[in-house]
Amino acid sequence: MADAPHPPLTTREFAVRWHTLVEEHSVNRLAQSLSRLTPVPPDSAPPPPEQYAELAGHLLQALRVAAGPTGGVEEAIRYLVQAAAERGRKPGSG
Repeated sequence: MADAPHPPLTTREFAVRWHTLVEEHSVNRLAQSLSRLTPVPPDSAPPPPEQYAELAGHLLQALRVAAGPTGGVEEAIRYLVQAAAERGRKPGSG
């Protein structure tokens, strides 16, 4: 059982784990909100939860960009445009 969780050995390891948990929680909360905000046409299946989680991850990163010392709304939009363009180049996407 090499994958069994163990107590953090250092403060840095604790901080990394904490940051990961907070980010997962934030993405989950944002994805749930996005699923409620997105209209689904009648007789259509809603997008899978993974799609909302992917979008939530990008929005969370855009918020970080906007809040950064050299960020702002324009930088956040630039990040989202770039992420969308990269996603469009992946095989099997949209």
